[in-house]
Amino acid sequence: MNILFVSWDSDQTNYLENLFFPIFRGIQDRRGWQFHVMQFSWAGPAEVERIRSLAREWGICYRHVVVHRKPAAAVGAIWTMVQGRRALKKYLQEHPITCLMPRATLPALMVNLLGGWLQNKGISIVFDADGLPIQERVDFAGLKPGSLQYRWLKNAETKMLARADRVLTRTNKAIQIHGQSLRENDPSRFHRVSNGRDPGFFKPDPAKRAALRKELGIAEDGLLWIYSGSLGPPYQLQDMLRLFWSYQQLHRASRFLFLVREGTNVKAKIPAYLEELVWIKTVPFQSIPDYYAAGDLGISLRKPAPSLAGLAPIKVGEYLLSGLPVLLSDGIGDLSQELGGEAACFVYKDNTAELHAWLATLKPQSKAAARQVGMEKFGLDQSVNAYIQALDSLQAH
Repeated sequence: MNILFVSWDSDQTNYLENLFFPIFRGIQDRRGWQFHVMQFSWAGPAEVERIRSLAREWGICYRHVVVHRKPAAAVGAIWTMVQGRRALKKYLQEHPITCLMPRATLPALMVNLLGGWLQNKGISIVFDADGLPIQERVDFAGLKPGSLQYRWLKNAETKMLARADRVLTRTNKAIQIHGQSLRENDPSRFHRVSNGRDPGFFKPDPAKRAALRKELGIAEDGLLWIYSGSLGPPYQLQDMLRLFWSYQQLHRASRFLFLVREGTNVKAKIPAYLEELVWIKTVPFQSIPDYYAAGDLGISLRKPAPSLAGLAPIKVGEYLLSGLPVLLSDGIGDLSQELGGEAACFVYKDNTAELHAWLATLKPQSKAAARQVGMEKFGLDQSVNAYIQALDSLQAH
C-alpha cells in the first residue's frame, strides 16, 4: 500500500518530524508500506529543505506546496487550495497511491474537490480528523458559529467524515461527537489512534538530571515544575503560575521551567515577584528530554472549552515516558478517565489542597512508575499498532 498524507501548516511547525515521521517509519518497517507526505505551508526554502532531508532519512517521500499569503492570507489560502487540488491530482497521477490521508479541514476540502475522480481511481480515503479544529477556532480564534467561514469549514469536514473509508481521531469523545453530526454512523469506520512518542528518546537519565540541576542551580530537595510547548490563548499560564506560587510559599527551593519556542511574550507575563523563581528557555528539540530528566513535575493545563474533548496533548506522553508525574486539567480528551486513577497523575479541578497533598508524595515516588504509565498508553509502538489496525481493516474491507 502507498499512502499519501496531506497536511496544511504554518511556517514553524515541527510535528511532522517529531510525531508523524517516526509513526510512519514504524508502519513502513512493520508492513512494508510506503508513506508519501505532501505538506502545504509558507515555510521558507531552508526550512522546507530541512524537512525534506529529514523525510529522506526516515525513508518517506516528501513534496512541499507553497501556501500563498498575498494579497491577504484568506485570499492566498483560497488560491492555494485551487492550485493545491491540481497539485494533489497530478501527484496521484504520477505515483501509485492507493490510500489518501488528509489531515484536518483544509486538506479535506481539497480532497473533496476531487470528487468522484478518486472513487473512479479506486483510491481509499483515511481522514485524520485531528481533534476538533473548527470548534477550537470558535473557542480561541474568534470564529463565529453560523458565519460564512464557519459553515464553509463545517460543510467540508462533515462531507469528509461522511465519505471517508476510515476516520482517525485522538479521543473516544471525538468519535462520539463526529458520530452525532452524521445521519448515518458506522462505528467501524472510526478508529482512535495515539500520539505515540519514542521511549528511547524520552526517558529518565540520572546523569543528565544531576548535571542540569547543578547548572540550573536548583537544590536536590527542590521540586522543578516543567511546562513544554506553546503558550497561546488556550493555555492557562496564570493558573500555572498561581498554583506554583501557592506551592513555592511552602517549599522555597522549588522552581518553574518553561521550555518554549519564543520566550519574550511569556517573560512579559511573569509577575515581578516570580521573576527569580521562573525560568524560560528555548532549546533544540534534541535537548528537551535532558530538561525533562532534570524535572519533577510536568504541567498540562488548558482553559475549559468544548474543543478540549478532541485533544490528546503530545506533551503528556513525553512527560510520563521521561518519568515525570503529570498535573493536567479536567476535561482534556479522554485523559481524566485514562489517567485519573494513576498515582503518577493528578487531574486538577480547582482542588488546590488535594494538589498539595499529592505533590507531597512525589519525592519518594519512583520515576519508573510514571514511565510505566507512559509506556502502556503513549509509547510509539502503541501508536504504530493503532494505525496499522485502522489501515489493516481498510484492506480487509
